[in-house]
Order: sequence, then C-alpha cells, then structure tokens
Amino acid sequence: MRLTPWGLAILLTASAVGQEALPAKEDSEVVITSADGMGEVEIDRKTNIATARNGVVVRFKTAVLTAQRVRISSDAGTIEAEGDVSIQETRPDGGAVLWRGEQVKYDYINRRVESEGFRFGSPPYFVGGESLRAGSTNQVQTATNAFVTTDDVAEPGIRIKARSLTVTDNKTLTAQDATAFVGPVPVMYYPKFTESLGERRFSWSASPGYRNTWGAFVLGSYNQNWNESLQTALELDFYSRRGPGIGPTGKYDLGQWGQGEGQVYYINDRLGGTNFFGGPLPENRGRVNYSHFANPYQDFYLKGTVRYQSDPNIVHDFFDNEYRSDTQPLTLFEAQQLWKNYTLGVITVPQVNSFQQQVERLPEVTFSGNRQQIGKTPLYYESQNRAGYLEFRGGDYSSTNYSAFRGDTFHQVTLPYTAFGWLNVIPRAGGRLTAYSETTGLPLEAQNRWIFNTGAEVTGKASALWQNTKSGFWDLEGLRHVIQPSVNYAYVPTPSVQPFLLPQFDRRTPSLELDPVEFPDNNSIDSLDYRNVIRLSLFNLLQTKRSGNVKPFVALNLYTDWNVGDLQIPNSQLTNSRFSDGYSRLMLQPRDWFAYGNLVRYDIVGSQMKEFDNLVQWTPVEAFSWTVGNRYLVGIPALGLLDSSLFYSGMGYRLNENWSLRMSQQFEAKTGTMQTQYYTLSRDFRSWVGALTVRLQDNGVNGLNWTVGVGFQLKAAARGGALDNDFGPNRLMGYWN
Repeated sequence: MRLTPWGLAILLTASAVGQEALPAKEDSEVVITSADGMGEVEIDRKTNIATARNGVVVRFKTAVLTAQRVRISSDAGTIEAEGDVSIQETRPDGGAVLWRGEQVKYDYINRRVESEGFRFGSPPYFVGGESLRAGSTNQVQTATNAFVTTDDVAEPGIRIKARSLTVTDNKTLTAQDATAFVGPVPVMYYPKFTESLGERRFSWSASPGYRNTWGAFVLGSYNQNWNESLQTALELDFYSRRGPGIGPTGKYDLGQWGQGEGQVYYINDRLGGTNFFGGPLPENRGRVNYSHFANPYQDFYLKGTVRYQSDPNIVHDFFDNEYRSDTQPLTLFEAQQLWKNYTLGVITVPQVNSFQQQVERLPEVTFSGNRQQIGKTPLYYESQNRAGYLEFRGGDYSSTNYSAFRGDTFHQVTLPYTAFGWLNVIPRAGGRLTAYSETTGLPLEAQNRWIFNTGAEVTGKASALWQNTKSGFWDLEGLRHVIQPSVNYAYVPTPSVQPFLLPQFDRRTPSLELDPVEFPDNNSIDSLDYRNVIRLSLFNLLQTKRSGNVKPFVALNLYTDWNVGDLQIPNSQLTNSRFSDGYSRLMLQPRDWFAYGNLVRYDIVGSQMKEFDNLVQWTPVEAFSWTVGNRYLVGIPALGLLDSSLFYSGMGYRLNENWSLRMSQQFEAKTGTMQTQYYTLSRDFRSWVGALTVRLQDNGVNGLNWTVGVGFQLKAAARGGALDNDFGPNRLMGYWN
C-alpha cells in the first residue's frame, strides 16, 4: 500500500500493519508524521515494514526521531534512518540525551542505537565519532575513533580525541589512547583517561565587580559536591571598602529525617556607619541563615528556621535580594502531628535578634479539631485550642516589653444544607474563652474573656455552556460561564472584656486586604471585638478549550464588607464607615502566551480610587518574555505607605543561541524617580557561559547605589549545589546561567 503525499499521523503497531493474528507488542505504539506535510509512506503488510521518506518525524514513548528517510520493522522493533538523523530521548530525571548521525539504526523497544558517523550527548558533555553502539536500557555507550567535548557546537574548540570511548551506567567516561586538543593543537596525551559525567565534585566560582558602597569586590566560593545528599561551599569574598567576608554554606538531604540548608557569614567591616535606628554599626558583623524541614513519620512534621543577625543592616547591606523578600526574618521551631480529624502542634519562637520587635512563644501548644460530623446528625463541629507563655519584646529601640500566660479555646457548630440543588446555606454558632494571667510589664490584671459568635454563609453556583462559540481572534473553542454569588454574615457581640484591657500578642494589624469574616480564620485573638458585618462577593468565570484542555478565559471577583451594626461602640476598633473599600480582581487570558491582571480598590463611602494595579505578561515565543505593570496607591500612614504611582517592566530575550538579555526597571512617577534598574547580558562561550550585570538603585536621600558585576560558569562545573541565588557569587546576578 502506498500513500503520498501525507500530512496526517500514521499509528503503527504490529497488529496495525500485519495480520490480525499478530499481537501488538505491549506499549510499542509508534507515531509517524511528515516533517512538512509532503512526505511519502509505503506499508508492506506481508513483512510488517513501513518505509517513509522526504522528511519524517517518528515518536515512541519519550523518544523523538527525525530523518529524511526511515524504514520501520514492527516485528523487530527497529527503525533504520538515513539523512540528518537525530534522536532525542527524555530521561526519567527530566533531562535529555541527543544522538545525531547520517545513518542510525534504533531499537525502539530496547532503546539501543547503532550509528556510523554520529554525535550524541547531554549537557554539559557531548561525544562525536565514526561509530556508536549505545543503549539507554543498560546505560552503556561505546564509540570508536571518537572525541568528547563541552562545546555544544559543530567545531569544538576544546576536545579529547580517543581511539575508543565508553560511557557506563554510573555516568563515568573512559577514553583509551586519548589526546587533548585546543583547536587543532594537541596539548596532552593520556593512555587512559577517566572522567565523571555527573556534577563535578569540586569547583571554584567567582564574580568580580564594583559597587559604590562596597568598592571593588570579588564574590568567590569553593564548592564541594560530595554526593546527591550533601553539598557544601565556602564563600570567600573581598570588598575593597569594607574588608573580607567568609562563611560556610551547606545543603543536605537526610531522607525521612529531612532536608536543610544554611549559611554562616562573617565580615570584618571597616566602613562603619549607622544602622536604621541611628545606632553605630559594629566592625565584626555576621549572620546565620538556616532552615530544616522533616517528615520522619507519616503525618508527623518538623520545621526549624534560624535567622540570626548581628545588627539590623547586615542582610540589607550584603544580601539585598533576601532583604527585599523578608524584612522581618523569623526564628522558630515547630512540630506537628496530623490525624484524620485532629492536629496537635508545638511551636517555639524566641527573639534571637535583640533589635527586632518580636512576640516570643515559649512555647505555645495548639490542638485543633477539623470540621467533622457529629454522629449521624446534620451538625458539624470544629475547634481550636492553644496555650502558652507569650512575651512581647519591643527590641533595643523600644521600652515596651510585657508577658503573660494565655490559654484560648474556640468551639463552633455548623449546619450545612443545600436547597434546590444549587443554593448552599451554612449557619454557624460558636464561642471562645480566653484566659490571661496577670501581665508582667503592664498594669493589667488576670482576665477571663468570653466571646460569642454566630452567622451564616449563603452561596450559589450556576453555569451555562455554549459549545458552538468559536473565535480565532480570542482562541475560543466553546465557552462556559460560571457564576458564584456569596453572602456571608458574621455577628460578634461586645466581648466580656474589651481589647484595651488585654495584653496584645496576636493583634489586628492594618492591611490592604479585608480581614477574614469568620472564625477561626480571623485569628487576631487579642484584638477580637464587636462586629456586625456582611461580606458580599460575586465571582464570574469564563472557560474555554485550548488544545483539548479546559483553560480560564476571564475571571472576575468582586467583594466588599457592609457594616450593618452600631458604628459608635465606645473603645471599639470597628471602622466608622458603613462600607469597607470595594475590591475588583480581574484576570484575562485570551491566549496561552498573553495574560492581563487588574486589581481595583475603591473607597465606596468617599468615592475615591484607593488602589489601581495592572499587570501584562506577554510571551509570544519561547525566546522572548515581557512583563509590564503599574501600581497606583493612596498612602496609608498606618502601614508606612506613601502616595505612589509606580511603573515597572521586566524583559527577557534570547537574541540567538549564544546571546541573551534580561532587564527590569521600576519608576516612581509621583517623585519622578527611576528607583531601580537591572540589566544582565549573558554570552555562551562554548565550554562556559558569562554574564555582565549592571544594577542601579535610587535610595532617595541616601543616594544612588550602583553595581557592575561579572559572572562566569564552566558548563562542566557543579551547578546549584549548596549555593542558590541568595548565597554565593550569583546573589548579584540572579538566574542568568
């Protein structure tokens, strides 16, 4: 049988091309397609052989073969390919191995390759030569008159040429009768050469540059990749204006006993100066950053973090990316045991940084009951209990310190039911008792506070489907609309003891978002007060199909709080506005490569726009991505936020296979200030990659902070290891290599 031309896929199995009596090999399905839709295929049903030519793509499981001509025998499970042949095999770990040659015989059942004149490899190592016998089942490749290189180009500049090369299953390469070449020049002869193709065990990395607050600098590290479970590094930094910095870094995996990483860093800082609070900076400065997480037994979890700093500015001055992500680092130790309906936990939070405001928990024990049915009744019960000794420490620059023992128990019953098949109603009622000992540091007596709460949530859900709705412009294949209105009423009468008579450990803090309406989500235990509010929300979702999968097209969520109770309660923390700000969150994704998001926060009572945020993400091709957005914000003094009209942009572009560019900018229109600029240009230099980074940061009255840095990475050197982009030389460069 002959088919030409062909553009549709041909599904080839032993039973498909042969006699009905021939069983198909299990999981031996091969899919053949034409590279350009103009190929030819012949199928011989007597021999179970298919021949395709003029550009062919063959897919089998995780392997993809391309060639000008192929001959497939379903009985033997082999593919004989000719003409610019490439085979890409995806490994179980997610990596890929690529073979190239002019003539290749591929056993797709046992994953074996035989080739004359070939190239194969997986970054950072590549092998080429006259003949190859390879198989991914036994993970052994043997090549003759071959070479190995880290240059992923046709004419490698550095290579080792050998009479034979063997790659074994433990990722070890052995070369017999080998010569090292730089260009065309032989520089070293090896009777036998052995090299690990895994991560290199030891390597150096460095990033030199200049920063106006550091002077000329070199951020260096000596990396030790002991095995898959342990990586360490020694950071060796020098700053011409500040002095030397040193510190060990480690990352480990103890199996069921957990995974952890950490760094100890010390610098002898000669510059001096003052900290955020006006105090002097010490000459000997350092920090400890450590975290560990373990799941030693089923449903039992352990977590520990240590964030010690010698002074308030150490992370800001030398690890500014980390500082921007977390300005108030927390040290804690936590253990948690989960059961089907209950959770028991113990948490200890000490104050390890004396300058930092902290609520210490020494310790606090929690025991919670998940929402569960009470026998065979329609009622459901949930609880939350905690007890511990708490101490508020204001830090070195505050005289406010107080402590007390606190025990808190909360219990709630709900009665969920559904009406008409679409209307869900969940009434609830609960109570809370919180006991306080006499407070040390404040003139507050021991108290027992009672709080009652009740309310109900009413939600509905309706949907409509338009299967025939199609649009090429919006990339629509059918349309489904889902609408979910919700009304959540919460009533909390004035508690038996009001908040101003209690020590404030877990207190309400100002926020740009609305507080949770119901308990136990609202966990500002010591600030709980009178509340009579209705949370109104409306969620709309439009979905469509793209590539056979359901994808969101438009999502819109609207919500606000309506305070229906008394707004004049004495000493109450209740807002005096009948309505809270109204919120609108919009997401639009007309294409898989384009998305738009929008947030609006509007003062309903004052008729004023309080916040207006926009975000656009555009990725038209794999080599280019651009994110641009803005944030308009009316200042909130309680949060330390000033009026702002911020614009930002971030772009990444791979110019070609060798050059790539990343850049971002942040502009504050209110002050006309370009606050931050970041530019990184990276280049692939065959066996290594390099990058040049320029960073500019306008700190207002504190002046301009600027940095020029250079980074480089050997492709064959250890990557990642103990050093992520918050530690080590790459902490100024980001993800560039």
